[in-house]
Amino acid sequence: MNPPLRLALCAVLLSFLSLWSACDVPAPLPDEPVDTPPTGACQVDQDCPDPGLFFCDTVTSRCLAACRTQEDCTAAKRGEYRIAECDGNALGCRCDNSRCVVAQCSADAECAGAGQVCRNGRCGAAPEASTVTACRVTPDFVVGREGTVARFSVLAMDAAGRAVVVPSGAAWTALDGSVAVEGAGTAVESAFVLSAVTEGARESVQARVGGATCTARVSVLGAAVVPGQLRAVVKDELTGRPISGAVVVVADGQGAVTASATTDASGVVTLVAPKEAGSVSVFHEEFAYLTVAHEGAGGPMDLALPLRRNPADRYGGYKGTFRNMSTSQDMHAGLAGLSAPDAVTEVSASLLAGPVRRVAFTMGGQAREATLPAGAYVVLPGSTLEATDVSAQGLAGVCGAPGDFASAEAAMAAGACGTRTAWALGGDIPLSALPLVSGSVDVGQLLAQTIPLLRTFSSSVVRDVEFRLKETPETETGAPDFRDQAHFTVVDHDFQAEQRMGLGFQFAVRVPSLPSYRGYMDSAAVLGAVRVPGRGVVPLGLGMGVNTNPADHTTDTQAGLPGPGLVSVRMAPAHHGLEGSPYELMVTASSSAASGDATAGAASSVLIHRTLQKLPFDPKGGTPVVVGGPFLPVPEGARYNYNPVAGGGLEGRQLRFIGAPELPSATVLRAVFTNQAERRWVVLMDVARASTGVRLPLPPGGLEDRTYYGDTVGSRSPMGMQALVVRRTGTSAGAAMNLHGLVEADGVDLEHLGELAVAWSSLDYGRPLVTWMAPAEDGQSVTRGSKVKVRVLRFRVGSGPLDEGYVRLTFSGGAGCEASPVNGYVVEGRGEVELTLPGTCTGTDVQLNATLVDTAGVELSPPVTSHRTLTIN
Repeated sequence: MNPPLRLALCAVLLSFLSLWSACDVPAPLPDEPVDTPPTGACQVDQDCPDPGLFFCDTVTSRCLAACRTQEDCTAAKRGEYRIAECDGNALGCRCDNSRCVVAQCSADAECAGAGQVCRNGRCGAAPEASTVTACRVTPDFVVGREGTVARFSVLAMDAAGRAVVVPSGAAWTALDGSVAVEGAGTAVESAFVLSAVTEGARESVQARVGGATCTARVSVLGAAVVPGQLRAVVKDELTGRPISGAVVVVADGQGAVTASATTDASGVVTLVAPKEAGSVSVFHEEFAYLTVAHEGAGGPMDLALPLRRNPADRYGGYKGTFRNMSTSQDMHAGLAGLSAPDAVTEVSASLLAGPVRRVAFTMGGQAREATLPAGAYVVLPGSTLEATDVSAQGLAGVCGAPGDFASAEAAMAAGACGTRTAWALGGDIPLSALPLVSGSVDVGQLLAQTIPLLRTFSSSVVRDVEFRLKETPETETGAPDFRDQAHFTVVDHDFQAEQRMGLGFQFAVRVPSLPSYRGYMDSAAVLGAVRVPGRGVVPLGLGMGVNTNPADHTTDTQAGLPGPGLVSVRMAPAHHGLEGSPYELMVTASSSAASGDATAGAASSVLIHRTLQKLPFDPKGGTPVVVGGPFLPVPEGARYNYNPVAGGGLEGRQLRFIGAPELPSATVLRAVFTNQAERRWVVLMDVARASTGVRLPLPPGGLEDRTYYGDTVGSRSPMGMQALVVRRTGTSAGAAMNLHGLVEADGVDLEHLGELAVAWSSLDYGRPLVTWMAPAEDGQSVTRGSKVKVRVLRFRVGSGPLDEGYVRLTFSGGAGCEASPVNGYVVEGRGEVELTLPGTCTGTDVQLNATLVDTAGVELSPPVTSHRTLTIN
């Protein structure tokens, strides 16, 4: 549940480092400066014309321009050694890492000239609206209640399909009386009041940009809901289209179904209103199931329930390469991806990484092999390694072309197309600056050491990439098979000067006190991004801090920054059609406890900062960006009973916390069960119900129970839990929203969760497993009274308040064994459990059964067990 870019960078950097850590590499060439300094040979700085303005690069024996302050880059200070690129830029140059670099802008307000705007990091004349030949309103389909407000944005393109951002925005018009423009004027965004009920959807909203017009369809439902009834509108979260054929189920507090009906073509269903606290659930085979805890007569009676498509049923995206990369002797590396709909509801793990590539190459005369994610680009001079093809997968959404379908609407209805932003971060990595990798790797420490190297990286984006998705085949093991990419859209990332954007903004973020999970969390990542309407979150930069003291709650002091708790970030400004989109900083505190303790889950806590109007340049951290906290605690203590009968202190099919979590009162809890096919069941409840929880109904006939994994032995699906703080404005200044506010069909609905959440924490509970460590194989001989060892995963062994139980060892066969069960607990906190065999147990082909039991000694159900057959002497 971490932001996608951090996870992918971990994998890529580890792959890159593994390529060269044991190899001799050539000395890297320095970055080229922006000016052309004297070419005279030098050995020391004093050989240069002015040691105050130049330094001697001992690798090339050349004098290069240098600076200590921004003034050192000005013509007034440099005199005859003035830098033409600095003089010709409206914002001059900045002193970045002791080099003079052309300053970038990040917002129109930074450009002071009349009619000047910031485009592609430079101040210049505003693009003419006449260059726009096409546009698209987003969302382009809205279902809403009469009297509520819907918000729309517009994206514009020129004749070549390139993104255009005109400062005048768009002229918005209501095409009929079902909607009314709220306010006046022109803007990229506009709000419309849904003012009159319609029969189905109409083209009611129009935007005009230059000579191009585009529309959105709106379906307006009546405001009144008949007393004693509950209305639910079910729609596709990523297209806004209504979903027909979805089964909506109302259940009571015991999980028994009290009402059920199927949505019509408009996605609407009306049922008998619940009289007592229970739940409302939606089931559809092609989408994630959704269950919302409901307070009965005290809850909302007009619900908007968006569903997300099953992420792995279809797949598609884009493929290409990086063009016009550097030709230096450094490693040329990068990472490519597609924008995510949001950073809250996690995407499929297989979609995130894509199919890995095993790349064979030679270096230093030795044959080697590397494993790289699909989005990784790497060329290593001095070797045959050239992994230059990249690809990324996206989720189904909206599109304009029908592909193999009769119409675009038909393609969207089938989940067979999508449109996202292709992004890439690429550049050179000086190998001499990277730490050697040997033994175990601390990923957080690795990232903290390599993030400063991102000053050599650039950003490339293609805002509007439309792609097709086809049904996902399976491998022989039943896993999704994404290898065939013939249907992927071809998009190359061009890194020539006018097409890329350097990560020219370096600044510090003050990270609040880190939360704890089995000790204080040990890393903090900062993802710099923009949120583009209709496209989602586009990464533009990254920062990383580590906390090496588990007893401390702050990140370590970084080189060049004045103290602990500050994290340095490198980021590009919004560019090539992203201008005007709001900046976001997502600060993720993470725990590495799971890497050393198999019983632990992946834990993180995230804060989102959305008030940056422009990017600062403050490499020394004199005025850091302050991100409001605190981080949310990790939602520990959740339990679910997978069986319809009571057990383990839970009622049948009950999801609840065994103790009230220490979370703010308006927090929304979100549980996600994910089965083997990556199909999900999402459960929402307010933190006020954490201790009582909710009992899940059985899915309607013919639909699988996704709380089960879907394998032949009927094991449980992994479970993850999130805690979310949601505010109406998407900032800390907005009014807090509870679950009622999210599901009430008032226009600020659950489909906007990613824009409204300001903080969340997560814990991946996974699913419990027990495996044998020693003896490692069946058929071995051991002595009676000796010790055997198993490893327990995702199950807290112990008798404490948050512990889940222990391991019980039973025996089949032999003599003196069956009546002697053995209980075992964790050894040294690694999830390893030692158990001592009974001194009376002997025999040939004795089966040892290691089984997980709860704190009351009751075997888990479905059972979690592992067997080993031994000879006991």
